[in-house]
Amino acid sequence: MNEWGLEQVDYCYKQSEVKTLDGVSGSFQTGRSYQIFGAPGSGKTTILALFAGLVVCSKGSLTFVGHELAEIDRNTYRGRETACLFQKSSLLKDSPLANLEMEMLLSGGKSTKEALKKGLLSVGLAENQLKTSVSKLTEKDRQLTALAKLLMKKSAKLILVDESEKVFSECGADYAMKRLREHCLQQKKCLIFTTQSIQSVKFADELWGLNEGKLLFIKEQDPVL
Repeated sequence: MNEWGLEQVDYCYKQSEVKTLDGVSGSFQTGRSYQIFGAPGSGKTTILALFAGLVVCSKGSLTFVGHELAEIDRNTYRGRETACLFQKSSLLKDSPLANLEMEMLLSGGKSTKEALKKGLLSVGLAENQLKTSVSKLTEKDRQLTALAKLLMKKSAKLILVDESEKVFSECGADYAMKRLREHCLQQKKCLIFTTQSIQSVKFADELWGLNEGKLLFIKEQDPVL
């Protein structure tokens, strides 16, 4: 089932006539992963912002299970249906455990403290780090905390990762993307991630090529998992 659909989508920033996206169409479904590849400024992050409900199309439509995303409560949609990791960190200046507890609260999800601890330990954090302020952790461990947030948000049908090779540079992009792809396959979620190289294409079912806001190609892939 195609849960998300783009139909001739244009996007322009306010007070600008330059199109960040220009006539982009395609469909996305749960249980599959999608890599959006392109140079800086090609429109990759804008697509993720649309899917996260942070912005709406200037022209065309983005639908979620048949409903125009621009016409539904996007705050509720973003809180429940998506798990997002953009290049600017969204971690609270608190402990890894507190970050996961807040994520559960905002999404309306329910998980025991023990389950959240288990999730953090499963990505590689140590027991004594779970209640340590993230400001005192290494960049690697902050990235592992961000990974755990994505994995533990049970309500999310859609996982969005912007520049995966950068946001997971210290903890290992291959490790993080393997975990995310396995998770999405097992839990029937959709994974969309962006990169500036095709190094991570082995984790994608489809490779999308963008250039200056235009979709150049969609290529079916044979992922390693």
